[in-house]
Amino acid sequence: MTRISSPPDWLFFPVAVLIAAGLVYLALAMRPSGVGPVITETRLQLEGAALSELIAGPGTRAEFMPDAAGGPASRATAMSSMEASGRLSAGVGAVVPPEFEARVIGRRMRVEVEMRALDDSLTQAHIAYFTVGGGDSGWRLVEVGPDYAVASFIHSVPSDEPANGQEWIGVWPDADGRARSLLIRRITVTLLDEDDA
Repeated sequence: MTRISSPPDWLFFPVAVLIAAGLVYLALAMRPSGVGPVITETRLQLEGAALSELIAGPGTRAEFMPDAAGGPASRATAMSSMEASGRLSAGVGAVVPPEFEARVIGRRMRVEVEMRALDDSLTQAHIAYFTVGGGDSGWRLVEVGPDYAVASFIHSVPSDEPANGQEWIGVWPDADGRARSLLIRRITVTLLDEDDA
């Protein structure tokens, strides 16, 4: 009977690393097609497969749901209260691409999040625009309900705010951190003219 011997150590570890790297590559390559926000001169919009790019900050969780009722959405859940997280987290959110961040500085914008609550007891959430500097909007309290609705606010980033590649649109789904979730269907930032309301 032929006995199969194990590979020598000098071969085992490089092969294991190559296999692990291949698995990571496959996982990244199998992202939904069309991932990425739509960017124009005056608008940044995330919807559909782009919502798979939302990032969960400390105390929160995000899960892309391509087959959600009403179209693809990202499920946002807070596992910690806003009070407990303090300034350590900007919630579930989207990184603003550098090419759009450069257009935002010194401009008024409307930030919109289309979302709905998955729990009847969840009636409020918070949304914000962060610059990781002096141009943060701060958390804005908004109403949410069982049906999709757009929550919005208007904000201006100061003209002396540096472009640092770290701007972020954040959603805090449950200020109490009771694991009640929201479905986010669209995030939009629109640059406004001086006479736009």
